Amino acid sequence: MWKYFVYALALFFISCEKRIELSLPYEGDRIVVNSLIQPDSLIYLRVTKSTPSNVYNESGFPEIENPEIRLASNDINLPALTKQTINGQTWWVSSSPAELGKRYTATVNAVGLTTVTATDTLPLAPVAEQAGAMRNSNRIQFLLKDRPGVTDYYRIKIAALAPGETIPNWLQFRLDPTFNNNLVDFFTRGNYSSLVMNDERFDGKSVMFVLQTEKPITSGTQLTVEISSLTVTTYQYLNSLYAQLQNGTAVTGVPVRVSSNVINGYGILGGINIKKLTIKVD
Repeated sequence: MWKYFVYALALFFISCEKRIELSLPYEGDRIVVNSLIQPDSLIYLRVTKSTPSNVYNESGFPEIENPEIRLASNDINLPALTKQTINGQTWWVSSSPAELGKRYTATVNAVGLTTVTATDTLPLAPVAEQAGAMRNSNRIQFLLKDRPGVTDYYRIKIAALAPGETIPNWLQFRLDPTFNNNLVDFFTRGNYSSLVMNDERFDGKSVMFVLQTEKPITSGTQLTVEISSLTVTTYQYLNSLYAQLQNGTAVTGVPVRVSSNVINGYGILGGINIKKLTIKVD
């Protein structure tokens, strides 16, 4: 059984995280729910309280003490979540893994705040294979087989574990324009740590993705190409989060409201299905 602890916060862009000054209308204190749900993994839920955009806190939104959380699968309440501290943050964790084909709903109450609810399903796993890379090169490739007749959503990330290291690093990369002519919409001069896209340009096709890393890949490095299927809810959230971070760094950038499926609150309860392809570069 594959198990992943999936963060649903701005850690999505951790390799390029920076302070961004935004001026957004504040609608009052609200509950913020963050959870990306992976099949065959325990469900991790984080509950915080929103603050005005002009109030900066290095640790993020303040945590809510003792929230009342109900998590349901196909409208059947699951056992109470267990409180756990992970990397200094409070997470509420299910007692059993999420199941593909189920719909999950979280309802959160907190004293003095409006009750919030969020619902999503889980997507099928992506069909990806044939990952490869060469030492002293900066190209990584893999084959993605898209389903025909339905709109699919994906996220791509690359982790590298260099010889002698124990913690992998998320690599900066871009699509190589020499090999990805049918994905011209995603070409950029800069590099990023994550690529979020839909299958509009390659619906039902098998596409060989060629990724160009910012720096050459040294011998002995172990690479993990992480290809994730997303629900439309998760796609909209991650895509708008990326747009907000990008616009926040531009002098003339216009603030972008991050998409949320949390009714009466903020954040995301979204489905994701991760497939990892491992490459040992010799």
